[in-house]
Amino acid sequence: MRSFEVAAIFTVDESLRFLSVNGNGLAPLGLSRETLEGKTLFEVFPADTVRVAEPWFRDALAGRSSTVDVPLTDKIFSQHLTPIRDESGQVVAALGVVDDVTDRRAGERARSESDERFRLSFLHAPIGKALVELDGRLREVNTAFAKLTQYSEHELVARSFQDITHPDDLDADLDHLSRWLAGEADTYALEKRYITGSGSIVWAQLSVTLVRDPEGEPQYFIAQIQDLTDRKAYEASLRDMIATLSHDLRTPISVVTGYVEMLLDSWDSLSDEDRHNHLLKTNAAAHSVQALLENILTVSALDDAGFSTTPTSVRVNEVVGEVLEGLNLTFSITLRTSGDATAHVDRDHLARIMTNLITNAGKYGAEPVVVSIRTDTLWVTTEVADRGPGVPSEFEAHLFDRFTRSENARSGRERGSGLGLHIVRRLVLLNGGDVRYTPTPGGGRRSPFAYPVPPTHLRTCGVLTSSRSHLRDSWLTIAMCRETAEDQLADRRRAASRVRSWIL
Repeated sequence: MRSFEVAAIFTVDESLRFLSVNGNGLAPLGLSRETLEGKTLFEVFPADTVRVAEPWFRDALAGRSSTVDVPLTDKIFSQHLTPIRDESGQVVAALGVVDDVTDRRAGERARSESDERFRLSFLHAPIGKALVELDGRLREVNTAFAKLTQYSEHELVARSFQDITHPDDLDADLDHLSRWLAGEADTYALEKRYITGSGSIVWAQLSVTLVRDPEGEPQYFIAQIQDLTDRKAYEASLRDMIATLSHDLRTPISVVTGYVEMLLDSWDSLSDEDRHNHLLKTNAAAHSVQALLENILTVSALDDAGFSTTPTSVRVNEVVGEVLEGLNLTFSITLRTSGDATAHVDRDHLARIMTNLITNAGKYGAEPVVVSIRTDTLWVTTEVADRGPGVPSEFEAHLFDRFTRSENARSGRERGSGLGLHIVRRLVLLNGGDVRYTPTPGGGRRSPFAYPVPPTHLRTCGVLTSSRSHLRDSWLTIAMCRETAEDQLADRRRAASRVRSWIL
């Protein structure tokens, strides 16, 4: 037999004895025709190799062809065996062709491992990823992209990117597609909108790479899609904040500067009454600026991931009394209380919540404004109510949104930033409670919110955590257990002095 460009070619008989052997790959293994011909498989090769090869040799002698990898020393050989038949069709021997595939298999393993790493990184990436055909059909998508677009993976691969792209952004995508296919570029990035399975719109940063074959022909696209929802919301909030600052600060600052200039220019000619009135108006405008800046700073702090709350046992009556004493109120307010109680809440947050609710009622509601604190066996209900027009029903869902004001509020004499009730909701939620708006029959409104009781009070009173759920449907509620009779008596005495000074 002449040499072939393979490791070896051989024939064996039914006893697995080598009848003929040749090939360029014998010498590097320490083998030759002389060491193989006339010998059996068992006499030449180690037991590990025989265990792999023997069943396939038997198959070939039984009339079945096969191809299998066989290890030998530190090499891997691809062994192809086929039966040799005589003129009558009987199998008389087997022909084997063996080739060294060590490097080829190593390359295949490396490619397989690389493909597996790509598959895992593709499927489990925290951002959306997709393989896209040249015509735009989605070949494969990952979980993050399905979640972003609110489609299942099965639904997405039945669509194209054109199907889920916002119509106003489609031309830009198609323009890049045509440039790619013309060979002008292989990558691009843009911000675009997707239409989700629910019909909503989400913004995303799209980065796409064109994959070509070794000849340079386009094959498919790899797309990476990063959710921009939070960033777009932040940018919108920033724009609103800038608009608010530029618009709502201008008027009070103009008032301050106008009256200060008037006082400076005409101090001697003004009566004491005029001076006093001008200073009052200047002071009111300055407080308006201060309140707006405090609200903006509070919202900025709430947006900071590091913002935290420090809940402690807080006497609600004391906080409400301090808030009322600190406010420069221009409207009448009634404080009604039947006792005292303790909430598990951040004291400063509770003060800000009560401040915003009371001032909001004074700005947009109508007298009488009533703050009620009622105590029963287990709970304390705190309620801020007014008799104003309330808000339009279509606006109720947006009452606690950032920088939102109803048309009635915008057209009224009172200016506002649209942040007060938003801050109320954020602080209430941060402290483990909830807040709602509830119109009252005959006009007016109430804004219910609830707080958990201190854990020690829950144990003392034997209240189950699930019992709090009913408080979410009350008006304006802070939930907590009563203190001891001695504490209640002392607290009532302290609260009584405040009540007498505030009830009008």
